[in-house]
Amino acid sequence: MSKSSRNKHKPPHITNTKMLYMRLFRYAWQHKVFFAISIMSIVILSASNTAFLALIKQVTDEGFVNKSPDKVAFLPLMLFGLMVLRGLASFTSTYSMRHVARHVVATLRQEAFARLMQLPVTFFDANSAGMMTSKLTFDAERLSTVTTRVAMNVVRDALTVVGMVCYMLYLDWKLTLIFALVAPLMGLYLRKMTPKLRASAKQVQVSVGEMTKAAEEAISGQRIVKIFGAIDYEYDRFSKIVTKNRAVEMKLTRISGFNSLVVEILAAVALGLIVYYSVGHFTAGEFAAFVGALLMMISPIKHITAANEDIQIGLAAAQSVFEVIDTPAEINEGETQITRSRGEITFKNVSLRYENAKKPALNNLSFTIQSGEKLALVGRSGGGKTTLVNLLPRFYELQQGLVLLDGVDIRSLELKNLRSQFSLVSQDIILFNDTIFNNIAYGALRNATEAEVIEAAKAAHAWEFIAQLPDGLQNEIGDRGVRLSGGQRQRIAIARAILKNAPILLLDEATSALDTESEQHVQAALDTLMQNRTSIVIAHRLSTIENADRILVMDQGEIVESGTHQALIKKNGYYTKLYQKEFD
Repeated sequence: MSKSSRNKHKPPHITNTKMLYMRLFRYAWQHKVFFAISIMSIVILSASNTAFLALIKQVTDEGFVNKSPDKVAFLPLMLFGLMVLRGLASFTSTYSMRHVARHVVATLRQEAFARLMQLPVTFFDANSAGMMTSKLTFDAERLSTVTTRVAMNVVRDALTVVGMVCYMLYLDWKLTLIFALVAPLMGLYLRKMTPKLRASAKQVQVSVGEMTKAAEEAISGQRIVKIFGAIDYEYDRFSKIVTKNRAVEMKLTRISGFNSLVVEILAAVALGLIVYYSVGHFTAGEFAAFVGALLMMISPIKHITAANEDIQIGLAAAQSVFEVIDTPAEINEGETQITRSRGEITFKNVSLRYENAKKPALNNLSFTIQSGEKLALVGRSGGGKTTLVNLLPRFYELQQGLVLLDGVDIRSLELKNLRSQFSLVSQDIILFNDTIFNNIAYGALRNATEAEVIEAAKAAHAWEFIAQLPDGLQNEIGDRGVRLSGGQRQRIAIARAILKNAPILLLDEATSALDTESEQHVQAALDTLMQNRTSIVIAHRLSTIENADRILVMDQGEIVESGTHQALIKKNGYYTKLYQKEFD
């Protein structure tokens, strides 16, 4: 794992909340019909609150005080109808807004994932898989709260408060001024607490990302964790992150709860003053309606206060997801397409230096690989072999010089077309939690027939063990192929490369996980496969590349020797020392 992925992540800084709001709103507005239905239902729901108080006033005055016989039978029916209307409005608004929210979250997840698939390898070198998973799951889910509870409740509660205030003004405008004096105090307090809520929300966001990263690392590295006795270490590391998450969540809860307490206290002050004033000034129905209006406003105001917490959390989540969506994709400005490359590759004065590295990974390399040539790259670890191979499909962008494929600058080729010219088998075996068939016929190969897959499996000497599995090609291999041995996983990866039948083969320690017998079979299959194809083989075991057409010996990003195995042995130089060490 790179150092950068282990570094402590700083909380994201929200620079423009209005811009984030508007950007989220544009996603919601794509479902404007449901959005409009929800808003209309919320307006009806809020208006029904005021109508409910007016009915309570009538019930109290006409039913209990005056006892009007013509109103006693009619008022219950009005109350029943009003409550049914409220229920329908509530259901409609909730369902419509949830419809909008789930579509917004799904769209953002899809856009973020699509962008992740387009990002350069350097991005994944610098960012952990756990952090990226957290953005797609936890952060995106937080946005559903912003686009449902916040959007719906704030509008509903704001309209309810406006309706209550208007009704209170209708009953007694002087008494309503008491509330008008208290309301600014609530606003000032909430304004003061908003930065603290936002800071806590950012900390929650970061702590969840760290927790996901730690869990993903410990789970995926279980064999290493166990064999090196790191269970207690990983538990302590995860526990510290969980404790930190609990602390920041509780801090957020304290701030939010205290906001609610302050609202309750200020409302109690207003209620006490109203009761003191009302005695002798109101009828029983007016008093019940006025106090009811005040009490009904407490809950909406508390909801608006709580919504402030959700807004800050949602903004942090929105920025986190948008950071992924806004990350520049791989450079793909090439427009040239080739049907099938001849496999001639030329490096001209190619140099590359990794960020913060003291020395270049590749230093002014110039050489040509002929069509159909089997080229081997050897040398000590860190010599630049893998970096050189990574330049060909443009996993990394060269910083100086040119790389030509059939005389064409690879940067002028459309990226997908360029990569279709290569098959790759690396020492890091990448298999997916799927069937053997789908792992061999992967991606662009998904339309391959069963006969073609079986032929590729036989060529890779994988069919012997596949045929013995309970479900054959349809056998599930588990997470990263955990149900297969190392050699079996390697042969599945080789079968995938064989099936692709690309004109250029990139083999990075392609037989490293095989036992001696399997290696002999697979090496024979690879030798057959490499005929009439350009092959670039990275090997640490020099015995596997003795029959290469040419061997480039690399050290510190430079080619120090070049030639056939026999020629290099006769030189008695760098290659000879490496070869002798292997058999000492």
